[in-house]
Amino acid sequence: MTTLNDVQRQAIEAGNGPVLVLAGAGTGKTRVIVERLAWLVAEQGVDPRNLLAVTFTNRAANEMRERVAERLGVERLAAWVGTFHSFGLFLLRREIERLGRSTTFTVLDDSDQLSLVKRLVKEMPAKYNRVSPRETLNWISQFKQGLTAPREEDAEEDAYLHLWNKYHEALWNANAVDFDDLLVLPARILRDHEDIRARYQRRYRYVHVDEYQDTNHAQFVLARELAGKDGNIFVVGDEDQSIYSWRGADLENILNFEQEYPGAAVIRLEQNYRSTQQILDCANRVVSNNEFRLGKSLWTGLDKGERVRLYEANSERDEAEFISNDIAERGCPLKEVAVLFRTNGQARVIEETLRRAGLPYRVFGGTQFYSRKEIKDILAYLRLLVNPADDVALRRVINVPTRGIGATTLQRVEEYAQQRGLPLLQVLREIEDDQTLSGRARNAVVSFVHLMDDLAIEAKSSSVADLVEQLLEKTGYRRYVEDSDAKDFRERIEIVDEFLSSCKQFDADHGGDPLQFLQDMALVSDGDQLDPEEPTITLMTCHSAKGLEFDHVYIAGLEEGLWPHASSLYDNEELEEERRLCYVAMTRARKTLTLTYARGRVIFGEPRQNDSSRFIDEIGRDHMDQVGVKEPEPARRPERAQRAPAGDRGGDRIKMGTQVHHAKFGRGTVMFTSGSGKKLRAKVRFQTGPTRDILVEKAPLEILEGNSK
Repeated sequence: MTTLNDVQRQAIEAGNGPVLVLAGAGTGKTRVIVERLAWLVAEQGVDPRNLLAVTFTNRAANEMRERVAERLGVERLAAWVGTFHSFGLFLLRREIERLGRSTTFTVLDDSDQLSLVKRLVKEMPAKYNRVSPRETLNWISQFKQGLTAPREEDAEEDAYLHLWNKYHEALWNANAVDFDDLLVLPARILRDHEDIRARYQRRYRYVHVDEYQDTNHAQFVLARELAGKDGNIFVVGDEDQSIYSWRGADLENILNFEQEYPGAAVIRLEQNYRSTQQILDCANRVVSNNEFRLGKSLWTGLDKGERVRLYEANSERDEAEFISNDIAERGCPLKEVAVLFRTNGQARVIEETLRRAGLPYRVFGGTQFYSRKEIKDILAYLRLLVNPADDVALRRVINVPTRGIGATTLQRVEEYAQQRGLPLLQVLREIEDDQTLSGRARNAVVSFVHLMDDLAIEAKSSSVADLVEQLLEKTGYRRYVEDSDAKDFRERIEIVDEFLSSCKQFDADHGGDPLQFLQDMALVSDGDQLDPEEPTITLMTCHSAKGLEFDHVYIAGLEEGLWPHASSLYDNEELEEERRLCYVAMTRARKTLTLTYARGRVIFGEPRQNDSSRFIDEIGRDHMDQVGVKEPEPARRPERAQRAPAGDRGGDRIKMGTQVHHAKFGRGTVMFTSGSGKKLRAKVRFQTGPTRDILVEKAPLEILEGNSK
């Protein structure tokens, strides 16, 4: 341990009792846990079988296990080191009979759960058809992670409470548990059965928890019951890096550690071994504005380094071109360069610009923009309109969204087409007179053919953007994405709208020829194959970047409404999480950090003028080297939101980010809108949990004034 600093050594040798190690970004937290486990065995004579260490990912657990084994010079570590869920499974295999269940239970994964809830929804009365299986699962998970069961007044929809009961009845009948149960059931067993709790406390005399700021309530109870009130619990975390509340993480767990464990030792690791002092100073200035934190300030013994740079762009394209040109001009090793952004939709323009510049890149934690399913679906429709003989495109879209054209029908069509040497679409035109198919199948095919014919007429005179808008509306594709049960459905909607923005840009640049557009897209796809062994720039969202580091980092899109996100502007807890996310992104940089924002940006297909992010103001422009426009317009932000008069629905003012109040569901944020006038619909995420598709003209909605531009 000769290379440890004094504070790291203090944490490792903290002795018995509860210990909270506040480990700032880049301060060596993993090393502290590894050395702590090794110190207990080698220096304190603790039997490795009495050690327990839990973290969140298999990768982190494997790394920790290997490093401790290497430190102790053993091939196989006797200590229990793994994820929370793997420990929960370990305990349930031994103790679940106390709950009247069999130890031969199976574990349902996410897709299994979704299939189960979909079946349960189908079995319910027709009036519940609008219930989303994915939202139902999220609602169920929220209560399970809190170790509570919903009451009648907790259910926004009667169907939710009904499905809660049916879902758990189905799990019981199938002798199955879901992923939440791997935390919830062990926590309940330890909490409610004193003999089992005492046995595990005797076995695991030293409990270690990594990334404590990311624990939910069930994980908190599990760790507490294992350690006991006066036990040896050693937790490492950073409240300033808590960015997963949307996954159930409870910041209060780390903030209230000293109240839960009176007399706990609190040790702050503040010496950073990753970033320059210039980068750390700017990151500190941002996160210090948060109220919900225990407080620490990172410093480093490394060089002071280059000043953080700030670029103000005129547009997202200008922003992307600056990033691309700057990377090329500075000559940085590409494998040490990362471009970070708040949402996946921002990647498209950056990808296009890097590709034109011949700079190889990879999208980490996601699919490249033009390889996404939504984009490929829309392009397939366009290809079929331009070339009716494109059978590959037809196969992709004929039942997307679902139209009731089953596999049997399509197989029959394929056989006819092959026998006669005709394109599939031409054969489909003759289906109306084919009495060997059911009337339902014929009607579905005829509707599809008429749809494509109508769109083909539009294609002869429309711009690409107008044609895509017609396509999204007439095929029902936008609604298909909006009603998706996928966890990332909001991101998928953003991708569709970002593609529409690229179509509008193409129209402006090239005159709106669909065939030319498709040719350009074909070239894009052909150039996407990169050698993984070649040095590449890394593109990723800031959430994906946590735990990683790069010599040179660019953070794009620092604008109000984008970052911090529009949905967080009037919720202080969400705003603080956005600020923590910015802090995490900034502290990924080792040597240089460049921040960018655009005064104008096309968002969801509409051009908007933007203020720079408040995070830039919190850093202070005098602490950065500003390039580009030197005197940006001053920010215009409302001090507080005020409720509009009752009955003011203000349809013309409802847009993404608008804060509204609903008589039944309470306060919420508009995620996106569709239609106009009396047909204006808004998708609203309410703070009480549900997301609802609302017809604005009929809904009891009130706009909270001062929250949208």
